[in-house]
Amino acid sequence: MTIALPASRHSLVRPFAGSDRLIRSTLFLALFLQVWLTASPFPDQSDASALELSTNANVTGQIIAIVLTGALGAFALTHHLRDIARLVTPILVAIFLWFACTAVLSLHPDLAARRLVLASFVMFQAGMFVLLPEDRIHFARLLAVGALFILALCYAGVIFAPHVSIHQVTDLAEPQLAGNWRGCFDHKNGAGAGMAILIVFGIYIFRTLSGALGSLIVALATFFLIFTEAKSPIMLLPFALAVSAVFVWLRSTAAKLIVLISVPAVIGVLTIGSVQFASVNTLVEELMPDPTFTGRVDIWQFTLDHIAQHPIAGFGFQAFWGTGELVNSWTWRGPWGYRASDAHNGYLNIAVMTGLVGLVLTLGWAFVRPFIDHVRTPPGRADPALNLMFIQTWLFGLYLCGFESVLFSNGNGVWFMIVVSIFGLRLQASAK
Repeated sequence: MTIALPASRHSLVRPFAGSDRLIRSTLFLALFLQVWLTASPFPDQSDASALELSTNANVTGQIIAIVLTGALGAFALTHHLRDIARLVTPILVAIFLWFACTAVLSLHPDLAARRLVLASFVMFQAGMFVLLPEDRIHFARLLAVGALFILALCYAGVIFAPHVSIHQVTDLAEPQLAGNWRGCFDHKNGAGAGMAILIVFGIYIFRTLSGALGSLIVALATFFLIFTEAKSPIMLLPFALAVSAVFVWLRSTAAKLIVLISVPAVIGVLTIGSVQFASVNTLVEELMPDPTFTGRVDIWQFTLDHIAQHPIAGFGFQAFWGTGELVNSWTWRGPWGYRASDAHNGYLNIAVMTGLVGLVLTLGWAFVRPFIDHVRTPPGRADPALNLMFIQTWLFGLYLCGFESVLFSNGNGVWFMIVVSIFGLRLQASAK
């Protein structure tokens, strides 16, 4: 059984099978490293540039994305063009059309347009990520190689270059994080979320390829995750693993829907609800040791206020945070939101950038569409280990969106894997 299309894949046998497999593996690992390492791994947070909220493009990153997307496109033309087309659902088309409209209406149409193109690259790359492996064993081996490489790099950084792998008191932005591990990532929260995804990979590898290898990846990623002290991933990953098992086990569509909605709904009430309702805020103050959610409540209120200013179309796709109009309006007496990098909530972040219309469309694609694909996939069609990995990643990403701006975040490994999981569920549903 292969990753997505068991019946059709065997009809694509090529004359040079060995070379074809090598090309698949090379493209897969190149894509893996682009997503996890980015164009600037191990950033120095003591550099003054760490404080800058710039809208300037990362030229190196864009060149890598263009070249790799071109290579994947050339491969798709001779291998999986029809399979890729199955991923382009009407609601996904509607999302990009609406995002394009918000880009045109924004104060920075060139910036929004450029980032929208990069967002389309992410979509295409995520689709190819699922289609490149020849079968489930090949997929597990490639994930194992990529995961072990990232883990080795992170641990090597902590041991040999702690000044760029562990937050320091000399960090200009957040010196209070001193001692928290971040490895090759730019922040301990990104490192924590990345380790959570690697744990999910390890579980899949344990079930599919090797118990020892999977256990090693889970152990190394868990140990690193603990030392990041990233509260959201540490708290949310156990929920995602437990709920995903229940979600897959249930046979009732209604019960599955309740399980899907329950955790994000509770997170939304306790977080955004604490900003809007005094009674919820009182409850949070009694339950939580930090009712401000590490200062996020101020940014959430700031975001809600700006959503109210442009409720329909927002301020433009990825054309709000870090722009001159926002940063230059900040004073030392003003709210921190003017200097924030994002809304620290994926749903609010989409709403302030693309309006309530964009938020509804995004929820339709990220919540409803995968749910429909899952429930209409006969149990005997989906590979149990692979299906569970998709569900675990999907649910963890949706939960994390309550605290981090993950949705449509170019260069974010968690967002990439959410898209991979959504596409994986889609391909399982449409496979013949």
